[in-house]
Amino acid sequence: MKKEQKETQMEVQNDSKEESGKKQKRFSLRPRNLRQLKHGSYSIALTVIVIVAVIMINMIVGQIPSQYTQIDLSGLQLSVLTDTSKELVENLTEDITIYYILEDSNRDSYVSRLLERYEDLSSHITVVEKDPVLYPQFTSQYTDETLSDNSVILVCGDNSKVISYDDMYETEFSYYTYSSSTTGFDAEGLITSAISALISDDIPKLYTLTGHSELELTDSMVSSIEKENIEIEELSLLTSDGVPEDADCLMIVSPMSDISTTEAQMILNYLRRGGSVIIITDYTTEELPNLATVMEYYGVELVEGIVFEGNPNYYYSQYLYYLLPDINSTDVSSDLAESGSYVMVASAQGIETLDDARDTLTIESVLTTSSAAYSKVDVQNMTTYSQEDDDISGPFDLGVLVTETVELTDELLEDTASVDDSLDFDSWVDTLEVETETETETEEETDTAEDTTEAEDTTEAEDTTEEETETETEEEETDTAETRLAVFTSSALVNDSINQAVSGGNYQLIVNTVSWACNQESSVSVPSKSTVVDYLTLTAASVSFWGAVTTIILPALILLLGLGVWLSRRKR
Repeated sequence: MKKEQKETQMEVQNDSKEESGKKQKRFSLRPRNLRQLKHGSYSIALTVIVIVAVIMINMIVGQIPSQYTQIDLSGLQLSVLTDTSKELVENLTEDITIYYILEDSNRDSYVSRLLERYEDLSSHITVVEKDPVLYPQFTSQYTDETLSDNSVILVCGDNSKVISYDDMYETEFSYYTYSSSTTGFDAEGLITSAISALISDDIPKLYTLTGHSELELTDSMVSSIEKENIEIEELSLLTSDGVPEDADCLMIVSPMSDISTTEAQMILNYLRRGGSVIIITDYTTEELPNLATVMEYYGVELVEGIVFEGNPNYYYSQYLYYLLPDINSTDVSSDLAESGSYVMVASAQGIETLDDARDTLTIESVLTTSSAAYSKVDVQNMTTYSQEDDDISGPFDLGVLVTETVELTDELLEDTASVDDSLDFDSWVDTLEVETETETETEEETDTAEDTTEAEDTTEAEDTTEEETETETEEEETDTAETRLAVFTSSALVNDSINQAVSGGNYQLIVNTVSWACNQESSVSVPSKSTVVDYLTLTAASVSFWGAVTTIILPALILLLGLGVWLSRRKR
């Protein structure tokens, strides 16, 4: 009994000890819980602060222009705006809305980023996305065509321009693989040109002559000219009374037969009253005397034969007639000359300035061969590319600009208003030349007389009659214009493949020339961005040099280095 009571008392004591131990344990955990609670609160507060900071940073970054936040690190730089586009957009004074037609799932990232950068540059540009599913009738306000996703519509007041997504990418069909591949991205060029057209007062007009088996301009060339906001239309002078009044420039590209005497009269009449003409010729065995007369009237003529180069720095690869001439700094070529670009012409003829060209003409050389160039006269029967005794020695001009300031007197305007089919063309041109020479001589004599009789002129000026005063006033009010003529001697300048071989240099020269002839004050043409590998243009001399470096010099250096290492190890 006593034993059982003792055991019971011990159990009660043990239970009491356990309970007091638990109380003590619970009491000892309270400070630790407080510390954990404090640490948890700090973590929650810090998390909230970080989340708020991230949201604020995202909001701030969202206001930064995309050109700084979305960097195009690709070598193609398809979504990067050129300086031409930036200058145009930053100087806008009119509001332009760009409607971006697309379903979000079909978004082209390059087009989308490009539009963002236009919008970032100016507060006058607003980009609005229009889903064709939600707004099925929207595009019908501006075009009858069905526009694919990623097309854009630019609107400025009552004027609008539509750019189809299909036109933004250039494709090329290969007859080797019978498949098409994308070769260029032209979205920026089209959009910048459209913006310029919307804010321009008028659009210059270029006519291309037809009826003589002329070379048709390629789609790429036409697109390059139209991006200058120049309208192109074909013209047949055989069915016209003359060059239209709205013509800013007439372009003649590689005719295979001669123009008629009536057409030559029309072209000369147009030039004499301040017109602009671009002539691109090709070597042909067919004689073109009437076209030659037009050029000769303005002081230039073609050299017989085809030009070959004797200097390997001036021709391409091993082809002595694929010329890489010097590019002189002129109104149409200064940008090419400064950038060190190439222009390539093939089977070109030389251009010679006539000794008896009138003093009122200003003739500038655009493209020039080296002094080692020569013209092969007997092209049909030549047996060697080397220079022979009968060949004509260079250097030669392969492209020139001719300008002349003319007074638009009533007499001149009347003389150039129509043509007379009954006139003998050569005699008529001779008459024009005599009249021009007489006017020049009279002006020179007048200037000389004024210089030698200054005192007498002063006295006479005091006694001037009312009739003389009226005559002087009429002369002062006579309008003047500038005749502009550009002559190039190879249609390679408008050939797609050759243009690609010089990374667009040929097209840039022709577009610059058209812009100059149309009296465009500034260029807004942005070249298409190539999506293929650019060609490296090497002259024959460069090919020979780098060929020697890679096949002789480098292997020899490697052998010498290896020999040196072997000798040093052998001595050890």
